[in-house]
Amino acid sequence: MTSADDAHDDLLGRLLAESGGAGGPGNDPAHAGHAHSDPLRPTADHSVRPALPEDAEALGDIHARTLRATLTAAVGELDPAVGASIDAAALGAAWRGAITTPPSPRHRVLTACAGAQVVGFAAFAPAETAVEVEAGPGDDDEGHPAGAPSPGPARAVAEILALEVPAAHARRGHGSRLLAACVDLLREQGATRVQAWAVQDDESRTRFLSQAGFAPAGVRRTLDVAGTPVTEICWYAEL
Repeated sequence: MTSADDAHDDLLGRLLAESGGAGGPGNDPAHAGHAHSDPLRPTADHSVRPALPEDAEALGDIHARTLRATLTAAVGELDPAVGASIDAAALGAAWRGAITTPPSPRHRVLTACAGAQVVGFAAFAPAETAVEVEAGPGDDDEGHPAGAPSPGPARAVAEILALEVPAAHARRGHGSRLLAACVDLLREQGATRVQAWAVQDDESRTRFLSQAGFAPAGVRRTLDVAGTPVTEICWYAEL
């Protein structure tokens, strides 16, 4: 697992470096055409672009599938009633609203495509509650990583609200492209830190965040899912 010190690495630089050659799971050659100056430029048949209203149905379907998988990782066998309550149409309607009437210009939804097919999406916004990072080895006297800006009124902390790629399209670089595009756009907005919540037992998401340069912030929260407690861990990275 990545230590808090590792979060100082240039997150986007790491993503781009990992995508630049052949070999490991992060080295998908399809990443190589991603330009730092243009995070939404298509790469061959793989691209990331701003979400459109007509994407909403596909986003709802993707979200329903990934949400079921995440909850299964958290609680084991998912109660059929809980699985049935995850309504792709309702989720799609919610994402349509997020796309067409976002609360602010800083709320963004991005879509990953393979050709014309929608295969994943991400959403980010200013963090409603900026998590204080727990002190660790190498942190300063106030509990923040050495060399990192301390939180304050001028500090812009963003939160990735969703980053969803279903298993059928996993390991093809879509998640890394989505995250790299989010980071580029957040930097343009002036964000200096990004945070994301992941279910404690969702090993796939935890591994993805760790390999992308995120570190655990030392903060967790517990959600009630049909009477079953689900623990989420906050991860963060400096931008």
